[in-house]
Amino acid sequence: MRKNPDFAWAFVSRFMFVLAYAFLVTYQAYYLLDKIGSAKADIPQQIFLGTLVQSAVVVAASLIGGKLSDRTGRRKIFVLTASVVYGVAIFVIAIASNFNGFLVGMAIDVALVVDVLPDKDNAAKDLGVFNMAGALPFSIAPGIAPAILAIGGGSYAVLYAVAGVSAIVGAATILPVKRVR
Repeated sequence: MRKNPDFAWAFVSRFMFVLAYAFLVTYQAYYLLDKIGSAKADIPQQIFLGTLVQSAVVVAASLIGGKLSDRTGRRKIFVLTASVVYGVAIFVIAIASNFNGFLVGMAIDVALVVDVLPDKDNAAKDLGVFNMAGALPFSIAPGIAPAILAIGGGSYAVLYAVAGVSAIVGAATILPVKRVR
């Protein structure tokens, strides 16, 4: 952290953002069954539709945000905005009472990472280390989610509220990055 604080902050930001996503996707089938009341037979199609809606929005936002980021030369504001919007979207899912609410939540940063790599001559190594911020949350979320569910009385709204907070924390941890506007 001391040698490369910008890289460390970007790592923490990505980790928290992906942790929020890991909570969402790991438990969405149970959420749809228990909170929304979906029939078991409908779950695969509902997860597919949710993923399709989310993917379409991510592609569109990435294309637009990427162009705007390149034009303005700014990265942090786009990473910050994306994380905040995603956190809010997960809060929408947490309070949804039907499948349409779930879809709305599903609808609602790599350039920055490249800008803060500690050693441009060893970018592949550093990007490999950074990749752990995207993979590790999928190992951690299933381990800590049962504790969150137990503390929250089995409430998926509580789990997704924690996921939303994780995304917001991910947004906040990008603010200390100094080498990127």
